[in-house]
Amino acid sequence: MNMENKDRYQFNSSFGLLGYAVVIIVILLAIFAAVFFLTMWVSVPVGNAVVLVDPLSGTISEPTLGPTFITKAPWVNAVQITVSVDTIGMWGDGTDKTADFPTIKSFSKDQLEMEIDVTIRWKLDTTKVNDLYENLPQQNWKQDIISSIAREQIRIVTKDFSTIETIEQRDFVAQTMRDAIWSKISTSPTLAGAIIDFEFELRNIGYPEKYTISIEEKLVAEQQKIQADFEKQIVIIEATATAEKITIEAAANANATVIEANATKEAIELVLEAAGASGDDTRLAELYLTVQTLQQIAPDIDMLIMAPDGTPILLPSTSSGD
Repeated sequence: MNMENKDRYQFNSSFGLLGYAVVIIVILLAIFAAVFFLTMWVSVPVGNAVVLVDPLSGTISEPTLGPTFITKAPWVNAVQITVSVDTIGMWGDGTDKTADFPTIKSFSKDQLEMEIDVTIRWKLDTTKVNDLYENLPQQNWKQDIISSIAREQIRIVTKDFSTIETIEQRDFVAQTMRDAIWSKISTSPTLAGAIIDFEFELRNIGYPEKYTISIEEKLVAEQQKIQADFEKQIVIIEATATAEKITIEAAANANATVIEANATKEAIELVLEAAGASGDDTRLAELYLTVQTLQQIAPDIDMLIMAPDGTPILLPSTSSGD
């Protein structure tokens, strides 16, 4: 190879290497530009707020509520924070995927262990999101703070109620738990007053199996006692009604007897008066009473003949028999 060809070869090689370098630089710049552009845009979904944390200036922006898009510098960190209704569920043994935490085990005033299942709901005050994030940049207010307060306050509340009271006063126990948890949450400096629209639901109070069986037996016994008392009252009412009926019938019979006696007396007086007899003529009165009695015991007798010795002779009606 002569000198001219050698110089030409070296020139072409140098130009080729430079061209490759330019192409690589252009590609890198394009990728950098794309990444830079894409990292400038942040989507903020419904129910979320985004705060921008700038590590260079050490500042945190005011929250931006979704749904929207915002732009930022590539080195600025966009922190998504849920401000819509959030929930903690506590039930089960820790393996239930529908619960955030297992049931809360606590003791009653009479030292019986109970399992408390609860659901807690809340929202975040968007005006307090910055303070909350500055206090808890790891965003663990749900997992560590609220859940811990709930467990603590429920255990404090249940120790003031006997087991039977947690059954008989369930609504009051639930309200007491709710008030205790909310009081602690709303005054917690760490939470910065950011929790609003607080709701508490007492889902269930679980008791040991032996206690549950004893309660069921007690309820059955109470129901049987109530039924027995009811039946006893029915018997008493019926007996009272029967006694009153007998009393009324006896009074009615007594009145009827008095009325009948008065009527008989008046009849005898009329008979004596018609016969021109005196009031002490007992024979005529006896005869009248005899006739009345015979009329009652033998209503089919049409004729009565008195024998000389005073014995009455009854003559039956011919139409009374065949």
